[in-house]
Amino acid sequence: MDANNPNLRVLVIDDNLSIHEDFRKILQAKAGEESFDEARTALFGDPSLPKESEQFELDCADQGQAGLTMVQLARSEGRPYAMAFVDMRMPPGWDGLETIERLWEEDAELQVVICTAYSDQPWDEVTKRIGRNDKLLILQKPFNSIEVSQLATAFCRKWGLAREVAGQLDKLNRKVDERTAELRGANEQLTQSNAVLVQTVADLEIAQSEILLKNDELERLASRDPLTGCLNRRAFFSQFETALNESREHGIELSCLMVDIDNFKRINDQFGHAVGDQAIQAIANCLSTGLRLMDIIGRYGGEEFCVMFPRTKLAEAAVLAERLRIRVATEAGVRMRMASRLAITVSCGISSTMHGARVPLALIDQADKALYAAKEGGRNCVMALDPIIDGANASDQAKPQVRRITPQVLSPQASR
Repeated sequence: MDANNPNLRVLVIDDNLSIHEDFRKILQAKAGEESFDEARTALFGDPSLPKESEQFELDCADQGQAGLTMVQLARSEGRPYAMAFVDMRMPPGWDGLETIERLWEEDAELQVVICTAYSDQPWDEVTKRIGRNDKLLILQKPFNSIEVSQLATAFCRKWGLAREVAGQLDKLNRKVDERTAELRGANEQLTQSNAVLVQTVADLEIAQSEILLKNDELERLASRDPLTGCLNRRAFFSQFETALNESREHGIELSCLMVDIDNFKRINDQFGHAVGDQAIQAIANCLSTGLRLMDIIGRYGGEEFCVMFPRTKLAEAAVLAERLRIRVATEAGVRMRMASRLAITVSCGISSTMHGARVPLALIDQADKALYAAKEGGRNCVMALDPIIDGANASDQAKPQVRRITPQVLSPQASR
C-alpha cells in the first residue's frame, strides 16, 4: 500500500445491523443512489453527500470479539484496516472501550472513532481509561453523514502518511547505520591521533608548570627587595592599603611600626658599604623571624623598615615592637659575617588607626613621628603615639602624645 494504492479499508463494529447499512450508504455510495439521497435530504434535512473519489472497502462486525477476529485476519493477510468505527454499547459482549483496548493490543496502528451518545460514557472517563491518543476521536450520535465521510477520509490518509513516515524513518535508520560504520572507522583513526595529542598535552602541561614557576619567581622578584627579601615599597603599600580598608570596614584596629637602624651612616663610613648591606640584611632577618604569620614587613627606605600589624591594638603592637627591638640588639651583630660582634640597634616608632588615619601614608607619618621621638630620646628604644584628651571632659578633642615603651636606662644621650 503506497501513495498510488492507498489503504481505504474501514471496519464498523456495531450490534445494530441497520447502522451497518447506514455506513455502507455513506462510505460506498453509488450513482444510482442519488435519488435516495435527495429523498433523504427532503425528509430529514440531511445534505446530500458530495461525490467522493475514494471507494472505501468496508467490513462490518456486530460484536467486539468478531471485530477483533477480523482485525487479526486482515493483519495476517497483510491487508490491515486503516480505521474502525466502534459503538460504545454492544451487549451482551465487550463494550466499546474494552473492544478498543483489545484491537490496539493486536494492531497499534489502527485508528478508531467511538460512536456514542454523551450519556453513554463521558469523555473524561474515556480518556481516564485508555488515555489521550491522536488515533482516537469521538463521533456523537446521531451522527452526520458528512462527518462520517470526512473522518474516514482523514483517518485513512493519516494512516498512509504514518506508514510513509515510518518508511522514511527506516531509510534514515539504514543510512545512520551506514554512517555509523564509517564514523567508527574514522573514530579508530582519531583514537590513534588522540593518543599522540594526549602525550603532547602532557608535555605542554609540564612546560606550563615550568612557566608558572618562572612567573611566580618573576612575581616574587618584582615584589621583593633584592637585598633583604622583604616586600619592596610598591608591594608593601598595596597590601597595606588592602589591610587598612578591611580595618576601616570592620572597625578593627590596625597598627604600624617604623624601624630605623641607629647610626647607620657611621657603620657605612667606618666599615664600608658591604658591611652596611650586611647590617641591613641581619636586621631584616631578625625582624622577619620575629613576626607573626599575619604581620607584613617591607623595606621602606635605605635603612628603614615598615611593619604592619593587622587586627592588632596599639598596646599589643607596642609589646611586639619591644620584642623586635630586643631581638635586633642581641642577634643582629652575631649574624654579621664581616665586622663580627658589631653593636647594631634600631629605633622604633609605632602608631595605630585609633588616631583616625584612613590611608597608609597618614598612618606611616604618625609612626614616623614616634620614630623621630625615639631618635631624640636616645635611640635603641620604642616610642608609641598615644592619644590624650585636651580638656576636662572625655568628649573634648583628642590629641596625640608620644609615650616611651622601652624602659628608661642610664646611657649617654645621642642626637639624631
